[in-house]
Amino acid sequence: MIKATLFPTAALLLVGNWFFSSTEIKPPEVIALCEAKPIESTGKLKSTSLTARNAEKRETTILLEIVPEMMKFDQDTFSVKAGDQIILEIDNLDGMEHNLLITKPGTLDKVGAAADAMLRDPKASEKFYVPEIPEVLFATKMIGPQELYTLTFTAPTKSGHYPFVCTFPGHWRMMNGIMKVES
Repeated sequence: MIKATLFPTAALLLVGNWFFSSTEIKPPEVIALCEAKPIESTGKLKSTSLTARNAEKRETTILLEIVPEMMKFDQDTFSVKAGDQIILEIDNLDGMEHNLLITKPGTLDKVGAAADAMLRDPKASEKFYVPEIPEVLFATKMIGPQELYTLTFTAPTKSGHYPFVCTFPGHWRMMNGIMKVES
């Protein structure tokens, strides 16, 4: 009876997620724990990603959603212009907390290993599971379920592929992507 009830529900969730989901540089030795400001949650999946650039202001706004019960972001890549002001809106549509870190190019595995090592630190949750290493450029606090947060920073001036990742324990291997910085 329970299996018969759960199967259709799980199937609807999977099909629904598939159908509706869309595909200031700090010195390296400093981790920027950027201010994450709570904003009213949308609580809904959007059918398209939102990326808007104001060339006159050199400002780019990006909506990045956390897909419910999938341990992933709705985008695995997004592009920004070097030196632009970035307004990254992170909508946590999931039922658990997540964070978001932006790291130096080629450092995803190192940052992930440092995040795993934090499990031995009794104060890891107070540090929002953000490793204190120079590879981390920008980071949020933990974003609660159904919350929308805004992370504002200046994109690196050097073009490249900058990983973004959730370092809540066990998440980094699945919850990551690339911020492409273009000249």
